[in-house]
Amino acid sequence: MPLFSSIFSELESQVSSFLTETSCPSLQQTEELLLEGVEESLSLANLARLLQLGAAPDAEEQRELFRHFVRQHWSPTVMYLRYIAPIYVSSFCIDACPYCNFSANRRTAIRRRLSLEELEREVRQVLERDMRVIELVYATDPEFTTDLLVRYVAKVVELLDGEPGTGVLLCTEYLTNEAYLALRDAGLWGIVQWDETLDRRAYRRWHSPSPQKREFELRMDNHDRAMAAGLEVATGALFGLADFRYDVLMQIAKARHLAEQYGRGPFVFGTARLKPIAGQNLHLQTEVSDGAYETSLLVYKLAMPNAGRWLQTRETFELNLKNLLDGDVFTYRCGEVRPGGYQASEKQLKGGQFGVNELERDYVESKLAERNVRISYAWINPEKPVYSALPAVGCRKTQAGHTL
Repeated sequence: MPLFSSIFSELESQVSSFLTETSCPSLQQTEELLLEGVEESLSLANLARLLQLGAAPDAEEQRELFRHFVRQHWSPTVMYLRYIAPIYVSSFCIDACPYCNFSANRRTAIRRRLSLEELEREVRQVLERDMRVIELVYATDPEFTTDLLVRYVAKVVELLDGEPGTGVLLCTEYLTNEAYLALRDAGLWGIVQWDETLDRRAYRRWHSPSPQKREFELRMDNHDRAMAAGLEVATGALFGLADFRYDVLMQIAKARHLAEQYGRGPFVFGTARLKPIAGQNLHLQTEVSDGAYETSLLVYKLAMPNAGRWLQTRETFELNLKNLLDGDVFTYRCGEVRPGGYQASEKQLKGGQFGVNELERDYVESKLAERNVRISYAWINPEKPVYSALPAVGCRKTQAGHTL
């Protein structure tokens, strides 16, 4: 099967030209695009027009129409969210991403690597909170070979004890096909990998000093390798590294590529925005405003309605409440985004990957209940993929066969 990298250069050129040539749609044009979008899959060119609503300061009326339209179509009387519990396993890292507190260049960062026994204690803390879908999160830690990752995944699978709806996700740097096959056989359900940005030049600017992460194409094709091994995938951009419009369009292009090749797309788009780390602002030229962020979420939903958006603790609960839709992934606790963070006796320790807004379950569930929103803590059905590819009706194809 062709990998995403085989069509990337063509897409890169086309997406860039769409953004250069596209203007902000009027209110009437916005309505026409939205009506078209529920009848057939909008082309990337038309999605680029809608993304302009997030960049235009005087487009609030169009954005409000977009909000209302999407809520009308994907906000049933009772909405259900899917919960994922991240457990951080290692903060040791050889890469040097300047926006991350785990960067190898941060000499004062607190480093920790959980043993299997410590991991078990973290998992039991999560299970006591009824959370049954667990994501194991690693920095680029060379100590974690494939064999060791397999042991850690197998331990969590053992602790979940085959309960209905349970599953294990893995967030690491890119791995080989053979590694994913071994992890699948150990019981892994899927992977989480944010592409950071698919803007080639911006990616090199941010990641060229990193010995592993600088491999742009190897990372780009990681979702292909995982899906070829039978795993589910989460993809997404880290908003703030490049033009948000470009990254949203390229993520949608990638999701459509995966759906075409494997019969299913990603089950969720990551929606993280860069935030200050260790009390320091990054002063980004590509900072993403709330309006641009919300527009991105709306475009994701319109373009790939069966894929959720992962709303999490980087953002405030109020902003998450404003944007939640049926089927989204939601997280309100991340173990303080550091190894050992779920254990009450260690609450005062510092060293998280980035700033978060962690909340207590009772408060979150009561606020969600006021809006007829429920959380599913065990939602994985191994017999049925969470995303089935929708037919791309009336869409133009590139020479490589990719839907535009």
